[in-house]
Amino acid sequence: MLVNLYIKNYALIEESSIDFERGFNVISGETGAGKSIMLGGLSLILGKRADVSVLHGSESKCVVEGRFNIDESRYVAFFQKNNLDFEAETIIRREITPNGKSRAFINDTPVNLSVLKSFSEGLIELHSQHESLALKQSNHQLDLLDNFCGHQQELQDFKTEYKQLIDFKKTLKDFEESGDLSLSEIEFLRFQLQELENAQLKEGELQQVEDQLSLLNNAEKIANYLEKGVNYFEKENGIIDSIAEIGGDFAEISSYNSKIAEISARLNQSIIELKDISTDIYQLNYNAINYSSELERLNARFDIMNSLLLKHRKSFLSELIELKDSLQERLKKYEQYDAEKAQLELQIIKQEQKAKVIAKRISKNRKNAIEKLQDEMEFILHKLGMPFANFCIEIHTLVSLTENGIDEVVFMFSANKGVEVEKLSQIISGGELSRLMLAINYISAQYSNTVTLIFDEIDSGVSGEIANMMGEMMQEIGKDNQLISVTHLPQVAARGQHHFMIYKKVKDGVTSTLIKPLLANDRVEEIAKLLSGKEVTETAKKNALELLNQ
Repeated sequence: MLVNLYIKNYALIEESSIDFERGFNVISGETGAGKSIMLGGLSLILGKRADVSVLHGSESKCVVEGRFNIDESRYVAFFQKNNLDFEAETIIRREITPNGKSRAFINDTPVNLSVLKSFSEGLIELHSQHESLALKQSNHQLDLLDNFCGHQQELQDFKTEYKQLIDFKKTLKDFEESGDLSLSEIEFLRFQLQELENAQLKEGELQQVEDQLSLLNNAEKIANYLEKGVNYFEKENGIIDSIAEIGGDFAEISSYNSKIAEISARLNQSIIELKDISTDIYQLNYNAINYSSELERLNARFDIMNSLLLKHRKSFLSELIELKDSLQERLKKYEQYDAEKAQLELQIIKQEQKAKVIAKRISKNRKNAIEKLQDEMEFILHKLGMPFANFCIEIHTLVSLTENGIDEVVFMFSANKGVEVEKLSQIISGGELSRLMLAINYISAQYSNTVTLIFDEIDSGVSGEIANMMGEMMQEIGKDNQLISVTHLPQVAARGQHHFMIYKKVKDGVTSTLIKPLLANDRVEEIAKLLSGKEVTETAKKNALELLNQ
């Protein structure tokens, strides 16, 4: 139940706080007083998108806040799912800043608009005179029938399965598009992959080859010096022979002096080291002699790597390796394409069967409910001054599943005796539509889980005894629901248990919209005004009092 509605800085409303009660609440006021503005503010906490045009002042933010008494057993799962703190008196708030930024809160916890909308849809049902146009649409008619059936859980189960079906179909479509390659494209991919595989690329190899090439490109100079070194060491009477001869001499005299003995030992050690150096130089020289063939090989390797980098517009070998891996994966996917496609198609068939099972149950529920709904509608329409009203529902089975199942619903109607029923969308007048809307809402209220219903001038186009009957029916709805009805009819306003008036006030040259609860005398005055206009006569007051005492 809506306990309080607080609006600040919205359109012509500077600041207003309204305490609503259980039962039947009515809101009245002169044309242009701002009844639609208040409902516009309310729509913000129902998840409607807004912009800065709603701001009353350009420098202050707009705030709309609703306090609700809610049933824990019904909403605890929602609060747990969205990590929200549950409060028996829950507060929903919307804020719109001057720069256009919008924020939503549930119990002071920020939430996105979809979460807010999902929550508030279960709290309030808003029915407006504009909904009368929606009544002519097949989807809206189907929703009304479903509300009467009361199979919301099955509908939710179907929508879950149907969404899964749509997701599977999208996956298949994306898969077909990604795998839709011509033979020439496949061959080209295979050629690219083969080329990269043959190259046997290794990360960091390019730098290694560049370093080796730098060395080998100077190999001739290096070889000359190495050969010169070999000759110095290995030729007769070379360095080693000369030092060996000196070492022998010093060995003969080493016993005469400890220092000479030390030098003799050092000469012998030098000979050993020089022989090792000689061996290394010889080996290097041997290798250098064959540098030309290695240089040719490395240049060829360098050309292959650079050619592939240029061809594929890459900067590093690691990128080429990644490309090779992706080509392998893509070709593997293509080779498995038929099998995977068949698997996806099988998934779709199975999912469609699951959804159809639920859709058929829903369809059966709808067909079983049609006769009862038709009878109740006609009974109420007869009470509302349409004694010859003929209301019937046609239901057609569709070939393919839709988001609503396998049914298409068409409301058929005739208001006059002897006139064949026709589609509701084609033949109904404004006054007839208002009565039809009330009849539907009257029936829906009996099956709705929503505690708070709001009627926005759905009683337009009627008067007299019919208006009085509408007031009685709204009063009846208010016994089990909180009903808030915005009305211009005195017969309806008089039936309300609680009465609020919306009015305009000019202060310091600025017009504001205000709302206030009406007590007994004020209420007589307001209903008299609805009866007679701005000039309230004693007769009008008397008639107003009679309406209130009915």
